Amino acid sequence: MKKLIWMSVLAGSLLVTSLAAAAGLEIVYPADKTVVTKSNYLIIKGGDKPQLEAMVITINGVASDPIDISGADYRAAFGDLLILQPEFDAGKNQVEVKGYVAGKQVARATAVLFYQKDPMTAVPSGFVPFRMHTAEREAKCVGCHNMNPDKVEMQQTDPAKNPCASCHRRMLNRKYVHGPAGAMQCAACHSMQPKNGVKYTVSSDDAALCGGCHKQQEDRFARNKKLHGPVDAGLCLPCHDPHASDQPAQLVAKVNDLCLGCHEAIRGQVHAVQGLTGNSHPLEGRPDPSRPGRELSCAGCHDPHGGAVEQLFVQQKTSRFGLCAVCHQK
Repeated sequence: MKKLIWMSVLAGSLLVTSLAAAAGLEIVYPADKTVVTKSNYLIIKGGDKPQLEAMVITINGVASDPIDISGADYRAAFGDLLILQPEFDAGKNQVEVKGYVAGKQVARATAVLFYQKDPMTAVPSGFVPFRMHTAEREAKCVGCHNMNPDKVEMQQTDPAKNPCASCHRRMLNRKYVHGPAGAMQCAACHSMQPKNGVKYTVSSDDAALCGGCHKQQEDRFARNKKLHGPVDAGLCLPCHDPHASDQPAQLVAKVNDLCLGCHEAIRGQVHAVQGLTGNSHPLEGRPDPSRPGRELSCAGCHDPHGGAVEQLFVQQKTSRFGLCAVCHQK
């Protein structure tokens, strides 16, 4: 069953009657026909025509228990907003919200969203990236959030004082945090100047933006005769999370899982060399002699950014024997 945090069971049964117009009931985030890259929030505005007492959320056919939003303490804290943490499936998701008053269904709202869990997954036509920071959407949040911070506020390193942290702090609850994100320097990458009516867009595309700080990496890439496809295309985000991750180098997944996400044909096949036992060279679960403290992985033999030959062998090796000699020196 889909997990929805902040749920409480409303006592008594709910009777469905003829529906009134869904006045005010709105799925704010993610909106209908939009694309999101994180399964982080589901934000619903109940409205006051009528003022709802409970909601039932259904995601891909799995319904929640009734959620009571009628209490005075809840209303004082959140007004008519319901904020949940969903577990969207990768790809298309059907979301339905039903609103209740006195046990009767009086409102309904629906949305179809696309969760692009893998940045290399193609997005179907008809879906557009969700943009929260537009004037219309920010107007729904100004009662509790500072939606127009100045430069001084944006540079606050204390999350308690930085307005971005009030919504986005959770994304940093990972083992490895990107430097600017960890220091709450959001404006290092996100522009404070609106672009086409949207605030806080990134100032440039992947490589141009990342290269502003990682110039040393760019210089190293330039010395390679061959580049890994995403690097050659100027794409960093298919492999690296710009904020934080539980993997070293802010990788979006474990090394082998990340590589096999594109190189699926290698999975389950004999790889590198077949020994006398019929098994292939170990690809994980063994210490990597060439990188003390790390386990074997695809990156032990293949440089994920570039190399001297098409196979992107590490240390600029140009032959299989040269690659083997990195570890097997006898």
